[in-house]
Amino acid sequence: MRIDPKIDCAHAPVVALGGREFFVPALSLRQARIVVPGLLKLLPRLNAIQTRIGAGDPLGAALLDKDDLDLMIDVVHAGLTRAYPDFSRDDLLDLEAGFADLAGALAVIAKQTGLFAQAETSTPGE
Repeated sequence: MRIDPKIDCAHAPVVALGGREFFVPALSLRQARIVVPGLLKLLPRLNAIQTRIGAGDPLGAALLDKDDLDLMIDVVHAGLTRAYPDFSRDDLLDLEAGFADLAGALAVIAKQTGLFAQAETSTPGE
């Protein structure tokens, strides 16, 4: 799998999926139009799952259904295509990646949208 030479991945975070590492540079609008709505749909469900698991409920992930998992896959795939435009959804589906891998990739991809950036500590106008 080849990285798009037009995309600077020198400072991009890396995600691990199925024992392979992938760069996730800042997303373009092409990816964001899929990633952002997907994340906004997924976040309430994933937060509820995390809360239940954190409270010791071993079946917390049972809240996740097939549509949620498909949306997670779509979001992760879109997030990876900025650096790997030839990487297909089927390529992602063929990786031996689990829920933890997908959730970790989602967290990195969410940051790369720019929507969830850390708040600056300086006051505007300084």
